[in-house]
Amino acid sequence: MPTPVWRPERRNRNIGTALSGHGQSNRMRIPESWQDSNGNFSCYYERIRPDFVKDYQIGDDTIKILYERPSEGFSYGCSPEDVIHLLSMLPDNEHRLLDYVIFRQPTRKQRQQCPVWGRLIYHAEIGDLRGPAIFLEAQELGAKLRWSHKLDVEDRAEFERLKEDGHEFEKTKRHSTSRLTETALRNTVLHRTLLHELGHWQHYENDVLAQEDLDLAADLYFAKPNVEKEQYAHSYAEKWAKALRSKNLIPFAPRDFEFPASA
Repeated sequence: MPTPVWRPERRNRNIGTALSGHGQSNRMRIPESWQDSNGNFSCYYERIRPDFVKDYQIGDDTIKILYERPSEGFSYGCSPEDVIHLLSMLPDNEHRLLDYVIFRQPTRKQRQQCPVWGRLIYHAEIGDLRGPAIFLEAQELGAKLRWSHKLDVEDRAEFERLKEDGHEFEKTKRHSTSRLTETALRNTVLHRTLLHELGHWQHYENDVLAQEDLDLAADLYFAKPNVEKEQYAHSYAEKWAKALRSKNLIPFAPRDFEFPASA
């Protein structure tokens, strides 16, 4: 009987199994989309269970708010009333055709892998609801923000914006760190992120929805470099934040908001 060839990688019989960590990274990845029993797909951020849904009127427009109650120790930095109040300060055409603002509590895995303040979805699908939506995500108060001292141009600009929002960073040997506070979070989400995502929507509305050939316009829009789209959104947010501050309209005190007792 031939002597088996000695394989040094088999010295540990757990190699290639879950006991050695095989497959661990796969389990930690957030599935981009799920398929339900009806064969419909949805992205992970569209799978929400709002604790209440309410329509708000701004001029001739109706914006629907979907709100998930934040987990203990988490905050959005603002309320639905705050968001509607800020949007009402803008001309009607600035939020025209925007259908939803969604307050979403992310899971721990989602916060670890895809941390965001907010996002724009050009066509969200949430249950029976369809349309453009701005998502605002709950953040953990007291969580540490850590930024390397070695930043590229874009990251450096974002770091400076965070400091302008009121995040107080302390320098260590390799990083600058800050603990998330309610006040700084409010400035980042309400006075900047909301306007930033609205800027993305305005960019899309101007470059796609206002054009005759929607398919061609959409292809051209999504072919743009992300840097170009981000610059547009940053410029939009800075323009309106500056205009509102010059009129002493922001910052403003939190608007009265009572979580519905039945929710």
